[in-house]
Amino acid sequence: MKITGIEAFPVANPTPYIGGPVWMFVRVDTDKGISGYGEIFTTQAYLRPRTFATTVEQVGEDFFVGTDIRNVEHTYHKYYNSFYSHTGDLLKTAIYSGIEMACWDAIGKELDMPAHMLLGGRFREGVRTYTYISAPPSDKELGFDFWLNPGAVGERAAEFADQGFTGLKLDPFPLMTGSDVHASQVTPLQWSLDALDLAEQTIAEIRKRVGKRCDIIIGTHGQMTASSAIRVAKRMEKFDPLWLEEPVPPELASEMAKVARGTSIPITTGERLTSKWEFARLIREDAASIFNLDVSQVGGLWEAKKIAAMAEANYIQIAPHVYGGPLVAAASIQLGLASPNLLITEGMGKFTGAHAELLDEPIEWRDGQVVPSKRPGLGHNLNETVARKWAVSDNDRLFGSIDSTQPAASRNLGNR
Repeated sequence: MKITGIEAFPVANPTPYIGGPVWMFVRVDTDKGISGYGEIFTTQAYLRPRTFATTVEQVGEDFFVGTDIRNVEHTYHKYYNSFYSHTGDLLKTAIYSGIEMACWDAIGKELDMPAHMLLGGRFREGVRTYTYISAPPSDKELGFDFWLNPGAVGERAAEFADQGFTGLKLDPFPLMTGSDVHASQVTPLQWSLDALDLAEQTIAEIRKRVGKRCDIIIGTHGQMTASSAIRVAKRMEKFDPLWLEEPVPPELASEMAKVARGTSIPITTGERLTSKWEFARLIREDAASIFNLDVSQVGGLWEAKKIAAMAEANYIQIAPHVYGGPLVAAASIQLGLASPNLLITEGMGKFTGAHAELLDEPIEWRDGQVVPSKRPGLGHNLNETVARKWAVSDNDRLFGSIDSTQPAASRNLGNR
């Protein structure tokens, strides 16, 4: 089965704080008339969305069109070793990842089998998911700054627990981007006492409201030095969170290891890593006990399965990172079904709203977990009519750029 064409679908997410402002889907066509769909991680992209879509299609022409769709291993190495860069790159591997998962979708459709059956078979009947504690519709304009209101966060956490979620996540610190500063510091930084107090109050409020019904997951977006992260962890240990995520920037595994040695809270990292070689470094440094690899970033399903196997052999669990549209979620579900060492998978609420509208058959969520589709491939096809209706405009931007959709400037937590 040969690949005959690639089309990208850049979509402006109508709920930009639920999965990011722009999603990039891709369709792979074959000479057998079978098409597969995938999704490319966009939060790391520095290209404008329409430029990004053109790049995706051109990369598809240069490295995928004309190849046998089943030669996943060979195609990966040919692609990865090109560009005079035998190293990971967020944009490079993201483009490959989305096209690769579309290939698995098409292969599964040809064989009439779900993708997880091609990755070792089904290990579990459902996939447990957690969700971000997002702002209620009445406060949606607050975006991530909603997390800086302990009472409101605690109330919202209780609502999610009542809905059946067993894992809840947030970043209880201001989200620093670009040249933003906190007490005259750029990341990685030491949080002020005010910021530490507020974060502690927020997590305490969540635990008070949800009790033992939910695991609490603390994200930090890699904003701290190792010493600052240890200070944070000591305040959080009494609330027994499931993990502390990416406490330091991802560049130095040795610094992550310092945090792991300095706290009883499990350390999770990996969402901004691009290859199995980078995860191997984490293993050598004993830097994390949970990998939140992203299928749409690390090279697709085949490479993700390799990373999961490496982790399993070292008693490390996986918790796939899902931040985007519904197809990266669908691929992550397939990985979770086939991985013995799955802990939990990130989710976008119950996958309703825009996530449901963009699929021909929505992802089914019930009682804290996803009920897998029985259809072949990823189990879900892109609704191209909706994707074209929501296509990006020239004015749409990604996170971090000038005029992008990003959190409001709540930066009033100075030293005291």
